[in-house]
Amino acid sequence: MNAPNPGLPPAPPDFLYNGTYFDAELHHDHWFKNNAAKRARRWREVLRMLDPTPADRVLEIGCATGEHTVRLARLAKEVLGIDYAPAAIARARERVSREPVGNVGFEVADATNLSQWKDQSFDKVAAIDFVEHVDDEQLELILSEAARVLVPGGRLAIYTPCASHYVERMKDRNFILKQIPVHIAVRRPEAYRYALERNGFDVDAVWYSPSDYPIFGLLDRLLAPLPAIGEFFRFRICMVARRRASP
Repeated sequence: MNAPNPGLPPAPPDFLYNGTYFDAELHHDHWFKNNAAKRARRWREVLRMLDPTPADRVLEIGCATGEHTVRLARLAKEVLGIDYAPAAIARARERVSREPVGNVGFEVADATNLSQWKDQSFDKVAAIDFVEHVDDEQLELILSEAARVLVPGGRLAIYTPCASHYVERMKDRNFILKQIPVHIAVRRPEAYRYALERNGFDVDAVWYSPSDYPIFGLLDRLLAPLPAIGEFFRFRICMVARRRASP
């Protein structure tokens, strides 16, 4: 893993990704928004998508405070977490000071420009609850850079809300629910598939993680596979793509 350049990208607007966002919103325990069942299911999906091995060099883009980065480091050769928000990286480094792990690092960096890392620097790239925070132009750059820094055959894992789910449709229309302000581009799986294929990836697998609330989760599990109405019950997209030999 190559050391980054000393120059850092400009900080994102404080009102979007400041310390309050990470402490009081993103990682604040809440019975509905952020509970243990939700975190446990997401971690299971991360493991299923990435399938980390002791030989893997892993990059997590949009790592926030490093929740998954640190856990992955215990399963891989080395792991790097990057985030555009200095407040996130400060908290990720604090996490490592409390949970010492020697093979993990964190850097403030822009996922649309990974030029500080050489081609084929990583075996796997994770984008967990990240791509909904970037617009389409940024997504194209991010996927292109991910393909460049991955080895041929390297794996990219994406975990993100699905725009076709009824909850996201309600948020989009401000009907009972409101969209999270920083979720600027909740997409359908087809949008990711096309973007990935344009940027040197083949999609290996797509599945949908259900809600963790008992009744709603049961509906998601039962109805998501059905034709016609299934798309309304696909809660979270889990997508695994593989970098082509020639992007």
